[in-house]
Amino acid sequence: MRSTSGSGVVTISNLPCNVVDGILGRLPLKDAVKTSILSKDWRYKWVTRQELDFSNEFFESFKEKQEAKAIIYQVLLLHRGPILKFELGGDLKSCPDIDHWILFLSKKNVQEFTLNMWSDNKYYLPSHLFTFQELRHLEVSECLFHPPPGFQGFEKLISLDFQHVTFVPATFTDFISKCPSLERLMLRWCTDFDTLEIDAPNLKFFDFTGESKSICFKNAPMLENVSVYLSVSGVLPYPSHVCCNLTKFFHYMPSLKELDLCDSTLEYLMMGGVAESPPTALNNIKSLRMSGMSFRNVEVVSGAVYLITSCPKLQELTIDCTVSAGNVVEAVVQFLRAQSMSCGVAKLLQRVEMSYFTGADVEMEFVRFILASAPALEEILIWNVAHHFVQSTQMIDDEMKQFRRASPNVRIILKVFTEEDCVFT
Repeated sequence: MRSTSGSGVVTISNLPCNVVDGILGRLPLKDAVKTSILSKDWRYKWVTRQELDFSNEFFESFKEKQEAKAIIYQVLLLHRGPILKFELGGDLKSCPDIDHWILFLSKKNVQEFTLNMWSDNKYYLPSHLFTFQELRHLEVSECLFHPPPGFQGFEKLISLDFQHVTFVPATFTDFISKCPSLERLMLRWCTDFDTLEIDAPNLKFFDFTGESKSICFKNAPMLENVSVYLSVSGVLPYPSHVCCNLTKFFHYMPSLKELDLCDSTLEYLMMGGVAESPPTALNNIKSLRMSGMSFRNVEVVSGAVYLITSCPKLQELTIDCTVSAGNVVEAVVQFLRAQSMSCGVAKLLQRVEMSYFTGADVEMEFVRFILASAPALEEILIWNVAHHFVQSTQMIDDEMKQFRRASPNVRIILKVFTEEDCVFT
C-alpha cells in the first residue's frame, strides 16, 4: 500500500480505527487474536473487538475443554471497551465458569447474548444476566429461566428465542409484559402452558412449538407473522361450555399477514365450532401454510377449508400432506365435494404448493376444491418422491384435466423427486 502523501510505503497500522475494527470484526476470534504478532502496534488491537463468538465451532478447535475455557478467561481479562455481541455454545455443563463470564459481561453493555447449551443438565441462568439493560437480542437453550424478585424487565429487548427452556408460565407471561419493545418471540419445546396469552403491543413475529391447552393473542396489534405447532398431546378434549378456540386464538391481531399451522393446531382451532362471522384477524392474511396435514381427518380438512375461504386477501397457499390412519376417508371426500360446488370463494389466491402429495382420493378432491374456488389462480405445484405416489403422475394429470377450473390460466405442475433430492427440502 502506497502513502497518498508520497512518503513511501505505509503499513496497515495507518488505517483509520473504524476500518481496523471492521477487519478484525470479520475475522474468526482466533485469527483476530493472532494479529497481535504482526507488530508492536497490533499487539492489543483485537482487545477492543465488540463481538465475541465462543460457539461450538470455537470449542471444537481445541482438544480439551479446559484449554478453551482458559482462552475465554484470557480474552475477557484483556478485553477493553464494550462487548455488543456475545455467543457461547457447545457441549457445556453447568459450571461456575459460565457464571463468572456472565458477571463480567454485565459491565460490558451487551446488546446480543446467545447461550446454546448441549447438556442433559439444564443451566440455571444467574441473576447477573437480568442486569443487561442494553440487551436487544436474547437467545438461550437448555436453561432454567427464573427472573429475580423485583426484576423490571428488558426495556430494549427486541428479539427473544427460547428452546428447551424451563420457566414458570405465569412468571414468563409477566416477563413478556415487562419487555415493551419486543418484536420477535420464538418458543420451542419449552415449559408446557395451560394458557398461553400474548399481550405484546409491538410484537411482529411469533413462533411456537410445544404444548399448550389454550392460546390467545389478547393484544397483538402489530403482529404480522404467526407460526404455531401444537404437539398432538397438547390438543385435549374440548369442554362444551367454553367459547370456541378459534375466537380466542384470533382475539386481536389485525395486522396478521402470514400464518403457519400444523394439523394438530388446526384440530385445536376447530374445537368448539366456529363463529358465525370469521375473526377479523383473517382479513389481511396473504400467505397460509399448513404442515403435516392429514387428509383422513375431517376436522383438520374442514379447518383448512374454513381458513382458506375466510381469508379474503389470501394469495399463497402451502400444504405439506400426510396420509395417515384416522377418520373414515369417505366423510372427507363427501365434505370436499360439497365445498367444490362453491365458486370463486378464494378470489385472490394465485399460487398453491402441495408437497408429499400421493394422489390419494382425498388429496385429489382437495385439488378439485381449489381449482373450483380460485378464479385468479396461476399455478399449482405438486410434488413427492417417486415411489410415494399411489398412481402414476400421468394418471393424476389426466384426472385433474377433467376438474372444473375457475381460472382459465392456471398451470398444474407435477414434479417427481428422488429421496436424495428431498434431503435438504
